[in-house]
Amino acid sequence: MGRGKILIILLVSAPVLLCFFIFFNNEGLRVTKEFQKMSTARIKVVNDEGQILELEVKVADEPDERAAGFQNISRSIVEKTLILFVFPNEVNSLFHMRNVEASLDIAFIKADGTIVEIMQMDPDPSRLYGANESFKYAIEAPAGFFREKRITPNGSRLIVDSIPKD
Repeated sequence: MGRGKILIILLVSAPVLLCFFIFFNNEGLRVTKEFQKMSTARIKVVNDEGQILELEVKVADEPDERAAGFQNISRSIVEKTLILFVFPNEVNSLFHMRNVEASLDIAFIKADGTIVEIMQMDPDPSRLYGANESFKYAIEAPAGFFREKRITPNGSRLIVDSIPKD
């Protein structure tokens, strides 16, 4: 086989091998189109100690983004990312952990910023999670995040004015 044929084979196969390597070996690149569509914002939360914490979040404010959440996202991304779910009105809704690879905390928040409930959600596809009352916002974070930041129901609050408006 001549040098020209070898060069052609390498040039043709290089992109295929590169795509194979990225898709199967780079865990950090697995995201969905809904996750990519979510905007990034900085919101503020007042914790139990009165500290104002600035949190970087992905904003799920469209129905497809809220439905997708962290489903089919790489564990490495889930473990370092927060999602703020924004509903048009207060709702009584349930969350699930189907196709989510890591445990999460979820905070349910009223329209006025009051955090009414925080719970841990584990990767159990058959379990549903929800608050005992209606909420307008929910924040999903890596498990243990709210405890670490000293954010608790009724002792902390979301500063609603920090949420970007469309």
